[in-house]
Amino acid sequence: MGRQNAKLTLGILFTLIIALSTLTALPMRLIAEENYFLGPKADKLYIVVLTTQEAQMLALKKGEIDALGWPGVPPTQVAEIMRDPNIKTLTTDPAEYFPLVFNCREYPFNITEFRKALAHAIDKKKLVEVLLLGYGRPATSCIPTGHGEWHNPKVKDYPFNLTKAKEILEKLGFKDTDGDGILNDPRTGKNLKEFTIMIPSYDPMRIRMAQMISGWFKEIGIPCKAAPTEHGTMIDLVVYQHKFDMVCWTYGWWPPWDPISLLYHSSQDYPGGWNDPGYKNKTWDKLIDEILTAPTMEKLKELIWKFQEWHMQEIPDYPLFERYIIDAYRVVKLEGWLPMKGTGVINFWTLLNLHEKGKKFGGEIRIPVLKEPKTLNPYKITSGWDSFVIGLIYDTLLKEDLNRNLIPWMAKEYKVENLPNGTQIITFYLHENITWHDGKPVTAEDVAFTLNYFKEKKAPMFEPYLKNMIRAVAVDKYTVKVYFNITAAINLYNVGVLIYIIPKHIWEKIEKPEEYEPEKPIGSGPWKFVRWVHGEFIELEANENYFKFPPERKVTPIPTTMPTTTPTTTPSPSTTPVVTPTTTPTTPSPTPTTPTTTPTTTPTTTTPTPTPTPTPAPGMPLSLVIGVIVLIIIIIIAAIALFRRRV
Repeated sequence: MGRQNAKLTLGILFTLIIALSTLTALPMRLIAEENYFLGPKADKLYIVVLTTQEAQMLALKKGEIDALGWPGVPPTQVAEIMRDPNIKTLTTDPAEYFPLVFNCREYPFNITEFRKALAHAIDKKKLVEVLLLGYGRPATSCIPTGHGEWHNPKVKDYPFNLTKAKEILEKLGFKDTDGDGILNDPRTGKNLKEFTIMIPSYDPMRIRMAQMISGWFKEIGIPCKAAPTEHGTMIDLVVYQHKFDMVCWTYGWWPPWDPISLLYHSSQDYPGGWNDPGYKNKTWDKLIDEILTAPTMEKLKELIWKFQEWHMQEIPDYPLFERYIIDAYRVVKLEGWLPMKGTGVINFWTLLNLHEKGKKFGGEIRIPVLKEPKTLNPYKITSGWDSFVIGLIYDTLLKEDLNRNLIPWMAKEYKVENLPNGTQIITFYLHENITWHDGKPVTAEDVAFTLNYFKEKKAPMFEPYLKNMIRAVAVDKYTVKVYFNITAAINLYNVGVLIYIIPKHIWEKIEKPEEYEPEKPIGSGPWKFVRWVHGEFIELEANENYFKFPPERKVTPIPTTMPTTTPTTTPSPSTTPVVTPTTTPTTPSPTPTTPTTTPTTTPTTTTPTPTPTPTPAPGMPLSLVIGVIVLIIIIIIAAIALFRRRV
């Protein structure tokens, strides 16, 4: 009987321990998830313009900024920054690559074999060795390896071979007929003109890269030089005027079909469009259209793999290398840094969660950017610098979490219906407590207006995402239905994650959005615009009416600490805020919810679990619950012991 009682005692204890772990672990996990979505937890966010990596590094060491902006720590300074006990570093696999973009509108870059010859003349391994010091890898596709399953590892590259490059050029008729080391133009017999590789003047790494590539080109008889150019001027020359030979941006952001549809479709080749190379091919356009209308994620992956092979065969741009994201951030003043897959620590969730260390809320965030945004008008977005700030002021129906999973956001839930006739309806059900920064409520009318407005006005950034949309209709105050002409797998992601919702009561009065620049942009996002001192900083403050605002926090107004004039030296933390750079974005592709197809005449619906609306934990505190359980265990043990004595 003693052994039986011992077994009984152990069994009861084991059961209670399991119950205790269930009662405590599960609620704690849910609470953590809820807190992750709550914010902003800081009071102010300064996006400060520091236009050189040297200036940013110095400001970080002095504590004048809280983190480095994109592209992070220069490889040459990684060891130094890691020795600082006040600074932490984090390396993230990138979702972007650095390409050499050819202007395919102009001779001789409109000749595919000419572009292939140039590709053979570039030593990508040497670029990684010299420029990145090993903190990166040669790029082998227009979809970087950081995109995981979307990256096609079987794409054939062009090995570095100067002899092969010369042979291709000679077959094309480019020969050095006068022996001066410069190839002659087969059309005129004269020496080829000197070509330029345009790179942003703020990036010493790309300047050195352009110099190295120019040197290899000269070895095969192609006169070439690096052309460092101010970023805004680059946008004007490349995006609007199409006046360039070659240029180096960063490509390959997330999701993988986004850069494909923007950068390479013929419909985007116009002044202000996204087709930088100016490459036009009807067969290629057809493949891109198939990508944008793929019915399943499996088919989408198959088509994107096929596109990567075609891209390397045609090379409107040549992928050079992928640079690891090396974040550096200070841990003395703030806490709440959250790394995001493919992006690093500078992301929406970090800025929502950062707060003064040792406290639950408060503090100021100072993040730098190398390049000042060109606009705060969502319609006119031309770069990641623009979209980074705009994405803090405006909001979206859905978000990607830290692992790039799709989650409801402004929409508390959604439903996808694939109809028998091949069309699709996506219904979004909005939270009812969202307001614009001017206090007016956000309704389904705003969402429907946004989608229809951007489609009708052909917003350059958003037009490809709305290609499959027929119209959006407000069903009631907080329900909107979006109708699509095809059951594409990407419709939900494109409309839910990539479109910034704008207020109807402001934008319905704007006939020419391409000319509009708001003095004070009104969005519904977590951060409200305060002021923009051009050339210095953008000041944002926490939106205390944000629908995800922590219910227990109160915002205490704090005086502005940024100067209104440019300081002669790098400002101190008490005088100069900093900016959060735009990440471009960057890495493995998210896995959007895939609508299921309808086998019968009954529409198939997919209703994901809505994001829980955080509320104060009900009931007794956890410590009290644990105490009660422990007391029960003691009573049970005592009862068993008494029972044993009676037997």
